[in-house]
Amino acid sequence: MQKFHVKRGDQVVVIAGSQKGKSGKVLEILAAKERARVEGLAMIKRHLKKSQEHPQGSIAEREGSIHISNLMLQKDFDASRRRKPAAATA
Repeated sequence: MQKFHVKRGDQVVVIAGSQKGKSGKVLEILAAKERARVEGLAMIKRHLKKSQEHPQGSIAEREGSIHISNLMLQKDFDASRRRKPAAATA
């Protein structure tokens, strides 16, 4: 079993990619793909067929996955040099 620097329930910041700078809580770790689902980030749309629950069908939105290497723990991000220039201007 692989060991990652983040685990389920951790507060993380995205440090690279299209979601850069956003933060959220880790919902799930996908170890086989080295990816994680983060609450409210990388949202994707899923088209659902007609069923008893959804008679007209529907488009559901859910979290996509982000590669583990693009995530950093929130506490480490706040303590790092990346955060200090932003804190100085605010």
